[in-house]
Amino acid sequence: MANVRPSCSRPPLCLGYPGRMMRNPLRQVGLTLLVGAFLMGASQCLAEGDSPAPTHVPSPDSPLTATAVPIPTATPTPTPTASPSPSPDPKPVVQASPAEAEESALEHQVAYRDYRAALIAQDFETALIYARKGHAFALRDLGLRNAQTGVLAYNLGAVSYRLERYRDGLPPLLEAEKTYAENYGLDSTKNLLPIRKLASTYEALGNWPEAERYSVRAIEIIEATQGRTAKEITEILMDLTQITQHLGEAKRMRSYANRALYNMHQGEDSNALAIGHAYISLTTAEIMLGDALAANKSLDRAIEIYESQMPPEDPRLLRLYAFAADTFDQTGRPGSARKYRRRINASEN
Repeated sequence: MANVRPSCSRPPLCLGYPGRMMRNPLRQVGLTLLVGAFLMGASQCLAEGDSPAPTHVPSPDSPLTATAVPIPTATPTPTPTASPSPSPDPKPVVQASPAEAEESALEHQVAYRDYRAALIAQDFETALIYARKGHAFALRDLGLRNAQTGVLAYNLGAVSYRLERYRDGLPPLLEAEKTYAENYGLDSTKNLLPIRKLASTYEALGNWPEAERYSVRAIEIIEATQGRTAKEITEILMDLTQITQHLGEAKRMRSYANRALYNMHQGEDSNALAIGHAYISLTTAEIMLGDALAANKSLDRAIEIYESQMPPEDPRLLRLYAFAADTFDQTGRPGSARKYRRRINASEN
């Protein structure tokens, strides 16, 4: 491994969670890299439309109408093990009139209609009000584990997430996860909706272990039906490189980045920006592991891809040059560091 010269120009940086200060110069560079990688390539790393964390800006939701999950017209029969236990002290049932029963049965559907209209109008505060109403009506009239109740619980969690009320959205999303699993089976692809939103919510809350767990669970479900190289898996793998960086799990981060690169090379143009971003994530992991030679090689490839896709004055490319100069200073390539600083200066002049 190339000798690494320590830098006295900047203090040790925190790896993204309290109590762990990185004093290895290689690891120190890796932290700068991650920020640069996100700024330059996050738009190429798409998940379900949103995967925010406290350290970066969340991308907008996918088309708003996608958040409004249609209410199923027929309710699947839950598995026997999902049937609630009988109450030890049952309350007398009050029979409603036919008119009252019909009105009550429609309340959650009316609330859902109004929720969807508010979403389309991008009035998320109003959408939240109707999502709460629809969920409450469904709990009252259909029961906790009814499929329609699960859909409305997901919608409540999704619009709370859209409003960045992550803690408020967590309970209905966890409820939706259980309801979907009981109605459709643990391995159904329908479960991906609440599972992926839970991964994003835990990431936004900085609960990295849970964010990783739900992301891995989503991959397992997708693999069973679409295979290991499905595009959606690649997107989740790129999310996982961010999550494991925050956890300080460099080996897992490297594994996720390598697997994402393998998948991308099966279907992407070899010079696609998404591949360049994956190489930046791989460089981060290799720096955290102290492997300067491997990090230099991955970074060279990332620069090559970005240069093939961007004009010399593109701000994303200039940010990559700035990162490369700092990195090569500390990984034994001072000549390369000077070259990229000259390019930055030339663009400013």
